[in-house]
Amino acid sequence: MTKKLALYPLIALLLFSSFDKTVFSHANDDAVNLAGLMAEAAYLKLNSTEWQALQGKQIVARSVGRTQEKEMASFGAMIAEASPSEFFTAFETLSVFANSETTLACGRFSDAPKLADLESLPLSDKDLYALMHAKPNAADIKLSATDMTRLQKAAGPQPIFSPKVKARLAAEYKQLLLEKVQTYLENGDMALESYVDQELAVSPQQAFADMLKAQSATGIATQLYSRLAAHPRETESFVYWALQKFGKLKPVISLVHVMIHREGQRAFIASKQIYSSHYTEAGLGVAELIPFAASNGQPRTLVAYTIRLQVDLLGGSMGFMKKRMAQPHMLENLKTSLTALRLNAETLRQANTAQRQ
Repeated sequence: MTKKLALYPLIALLLFSSFDKTVFSHANDDAVNLAGLMAEAAYLKLNSTEWQALQGKQIVARSVGRTQEKEMASFGAMIAEASPSEFFTAFETLSVFANSETTLACGRFSDAPKLADLESLPLSDKDLYALMHAKPNAADIKLSATDMTRLQKAAGPQPIFSPKVKARLAAEYKQLLLEKVQTYLENGDMALESYVDQELAVSPQQAFADMLKAQSATGIATQLYSRLAAHPRETESFVYWALQKFGKLKPVISLVHVMIHREGQRAFIASKQIYSSHYTEAGLGVAELIPFAASNGQPRTLVAYTIRLQVDLLGGSMGFMKKRMAQPHMLENLKTSLTALRLNAETLRQANTAQRQ
């Protein structure tokens, strides 16, 4: 599985009575049960054309409302021949990330995060050089003011980019990453420090609060969103790190908190950015997993996924033009990512079925 994957639920409302039920006239194992699913998931605001596309195993994707000028937000949906448990496994084992062609390295933090969890994280000379020269309002890597002070101390006065200095910078940066995870798990969003790499400081805490407000507006999974903000340890969750490369952009080091939340038969997988070394100031992705059965009794899952990203490149007077150019790419990447996620879950399902036989 080498599909692109950059996953980062929902915002939607519509009445079932407005759907054209004739889209389910095809002889399909899932068709008999999808009519009921339409009623159950009416709030997703999927129209008849989108339901028909889902029935044909296509990915549905569209833009959704944003909370501020630098945010991009998209919604996607698909139906997978798998149960929610296969999606849980794909995230918990990191196979959903490790099997992506964009992922250069990734790892999961221990329940009690420790420095050894970051041992396999490679740091490039470009990032180490950026760390050595990072100053408020003029840095090539995202850091807080406290981060910069500590890194300057580690580098020493008038540092030369030598192997010893690089080793000290790498050790201090990994210690900073570890502490970001530890303080976040203890204090929630209060631990998210402002980035001061650019002219205007950016608060990921405020950016995430805006995203959370938009996501929770539906009144669905409100307990999940409350815990995401203030009580990250009070549910089934874990934190992972990843080094990813997207096209010609700089490789990005990110720290992400993944939370699994269950409400009755439904389940949610939320992915929240704790830190990113480049480009993304805040990020939230939420997948709602709605299980149902095909007419032959086999498990199926409707996945409704929303991703919200606050991107520094979209600021400034030309930000709206950049966004117009970037949005179609985001939708295509979302479709590709959901296709890869489905393949991952369905492969796990097939392996589990083969083991039982």
